[in-house]
Amino acid sequence: MTTALQPRSASAASPLPAAVRAARIVHPFPTLLNAAATAGLAFVASDGSPDTGIVVRMVVVMLLVQCAIGVTNDVFDRELDARTKPWKPIAAGLVTPRAAVVLALAFLVASLALAVTLGPAGFGLAALGAACGMAYDMKFKRTVFSAVPYAVAIPTLPLWVYVSLDRAEPVLWWLLPLGALIGVTLHLANTLPDIEADAANGVRGLAHRLGVTRSMQVSWLMFAAALGLAAALGPFLEADMRWYAGSLATGAACLLAAVRAYAVRGEAALRLNFAATSIGTAVTAVGWLAAVT
Repeated sequence: MTTALQPRSASAASPLPAAVRAARIVHPFPTLLNAAATAGLAFVASDGSPDTGIVVRMVVVMLLVQCAIGVTNDVFDRELDARTKPWKPIAAGLVTPRAAVVLALAFLVASLALAVTLGPAGFGLAALGAACGMAYDMKFKRTVFSAVPYAVAIPTLPLWVYVSLDRAEPVLWWLLPLGALIGVTLHLANTLPDIEADAANGVRGLAHRLGVTRSMQVSWLMFAAALGLAAALGPFLEADMRWYAGSLATGAACLLAAVRAYAVRGEAALRLNFAATSIGTAVTAVGWLAAVT
């Protein structure tokens, strides 16, 4: 990684080596989480026996795409981060903006080059997912349409996995409305922990316009709607009710936990709300797919 080491107080205060702190520009947690989700979905799609070579390529594509998105996020947020998160790599002077741009482009080009090996449909869906992430970082994050990239990207991920493994089925079209609802849910829940600092520095995404309380309520409503739609579809999709009932019950329990946490702790529970919502939506989505495919 090309870095520009410029010691500052925010950097010097950390006990971690500079290279480790600079590496956080790729947003390791969401990057690894999405790679793990790709592998997990591949096992669900192939009934536990996926083609190892294809899965490895898909996981690497996802890692590269998420790295590109993470770096791009830090490039476009560098002025905001300098005021609110001075420990981040560009804000701390660990990586120059120019080096970050080159790095993001390298990750993106490499991901698309490898995605070509997944076939035309696999490449197209991989490119769509990457475009959603880049568009959010570069433009949508600061507009009333900030949830749109999430609403498109969330259903794209499982569709990409199933198509790349040649396991696509007509029932997967239901991922579009279910995934869109979950995408809005996750976008709002993810934005809330930083909403005040972002709003104070001019960020005007959907959550910032709605405010904390209404954003929370809309997030819960979207999750409840996804659970309701999934439950209503069950009798018509010849679903395995063992997976179906368990995943929906877990999702509902997580939703109730999020509501309860906010009722008891107020805005102190915003990160807990995101954790509960993330777990609940992930279990619901994977369980639904396992039940109907």
